[in-house]
Amino acid sequence: MATDKLPKLELKLNESARVKLLRDKAYEGQSNYGPYFLYTVEEAGIEKSFFAPEEVHAQIQAHGLKAGSEFLLKKVAAQNGKKINGQLVFEPINGEAHPDPKPANASDNFKELMRQSIEDAVEISKAVPGLDVQRIGTAIFIARTKSNGFH
Repeated sequence: MATDKLPKLELKLNESARVKLLRDKAYEGQSNYGPYFLYTVEEAGIEKSFFAPEEVHAQIQAHGLKAGSEFLLKKVAAQNGKKINGQLVFEPINGEAHPDPKPANASDNFKELMRQSIEDAVEISKAVPGLDVQRIGTAIFIARTKSNGFH
């Protein structure tokens, strides 16, 4: 079945889903809204298409997930300027692939890196109004994980 004909994985606010990757890699493309990462996943026994936000795609890559790997997604409220919208939170399932080896003194601190990246993005957006905090936070997070050996 072609991916564009599959039902889309969409979560409501405060809803969670356990999903399994059905392919090793996402189909990457570009639209008017920027880059996109289209995965084929299985959720509740149904094959679906999943457009992963950049930060979720980065987590899937950082954890080295492949076809058959499972993870949890939860949609939570997030503030973007004066607006509150939903944001997907990625959580690997224990026993799945882990990030590439890190230096011996490093701990698994993706959550802390993301928190710091978002705080830094908010600070930058205060200094330069009009910037997209989520995109800047994602870019900082990706840069930090790559420079710290998590790629």
